[in-house]
Amino acid sequence: MHTETTDSGYARLSCRVSVRIKHQAEEAAALLGQSITDFTESALADKAQAVLERHERITLSDRDFARFVAAIENPAPPTEALKKAMADYRALQARHPDAGL
Repeated sequence: MHTETTDSGYARLSCRVSVRIKHQAEEAAALLGQSITDFTESALADKAQAVLERHERITLSDRDFARFVAAIENPAPPTEALKKAMADYRALQARHPDAGL
């Protein structure tokens, strides 16, 4: 895919699509009274936004959300490994107080 940028704030996007997809897009654009460029830009923007939103949030089932809330409200006691990791961290922090640890 090749992209050219112009001074007008727009960019040219060149890509190949199957004949079937091209015909479907042209038909859909015509039904909406849009040019193929306007239809393609709108469809591309919608899809990009949906993908970005899906990757920016975590979606949990009701069961998983309930488990998450329960874990926050009633945390398990720290394990020996966690206690050791915290002690190691504090010792490192004491040796290097300006390191931003």
